[in-house]
Amino acid sequence: MARVRPNRVDSIAPAGSGAEPDPEGLRSLAAQLAAGAPEPLGVYALGPGAPEAALARSLEARVLAEAPGGPTAAEAFAPYDHASLLLCVLDHHRRLPAGMVRLVLPSRAGLKTCNDLGPAFSIDADRLFAACGFDYDPNHTWDVAAMAIGPEYRTAAFSGLVTMALCQAVSVLGARLGFPWALTILHVPVLRMLQWKLHRPFHEFEGVEPRPYLDSPASLPAWMHLGEWHRRLAQRDRVLQRIMVEGTGLEPAVRPPDWDRAAELAAEVSALADLRLHLR
Repeated sequence: MARVRPNRVDSIAPAGSGAEPDPEGLRSLAAQLAAGAPEPLGVYALGPGAPEAALARSLEARVLAEAPGGPTAAEAFAPYDHASLLLCVLDHHRRLPAGMVRLVLPSRAGLKTCNDLGPAFSIDADRLFAACGFDYDPNHTWDVAAMAIGPEYRTAAFSGLVTMALCQAVSVLGARLGFPWALTILHVPVLRMLQWKLHRPFHEFEGVEPRPYLDSPASLPAWMHLGEWHRRLAQRDRVLQRIMVEGTGLEPAVRPPDWDRAAELAAEVSALADLRLHLR
């Protein structure tokens, strides 16, 4: 299993700060992560201060830029970068990021999804949660604030595997960290695909119509209870349940992270999020 090097989470390079490497620098960072890896793909958990986090940020920015006239990645995510755990699926052979997820952990900045419900959907978050029976626990809910797959990896041959690897990482780390709740705003076709292929991991908010959001012309907010989804998988699909709960089953195509080290990193990012916000 891949080892996740300890990241110096106190050395933060904010997204869009101008400190991101150029393409050759990104390939050099990818080569360091991929060194000696026999698997075609690998999943890496990265703190916001890790140099390698630029790989995930570069893909996030590239995908967001596909929507002309929208916010840049820096504008959208910089307020939450200090509290973010970045998951990156790396193509070991091409030395390119194939997919990424930004997980925003609780901090005084709040969760991006909660903060964006008003501006994007004209909805008060507290009223929406109460009306839909979502028992929002601000200390044990994290935000799947971004999910991106590179254009080269959106074919049937790659997209399913990259998406599965990212969802596995969110699932395994959420259980290990004690984050049973998750919020997100997803592009409607992506949400429908995840609901279909993964036995409905998300609950959709009734009465909410799709709206443009970031790079998507039609998105919807949704929430997840991890334990409930895992129980449903145990009843309906034991193979998928092992993938999402035990963190195995995608080898030898995908090298998983060292789950213990990744969970330690996420806990460290979470513990220092408010301290970093205060010091900035």
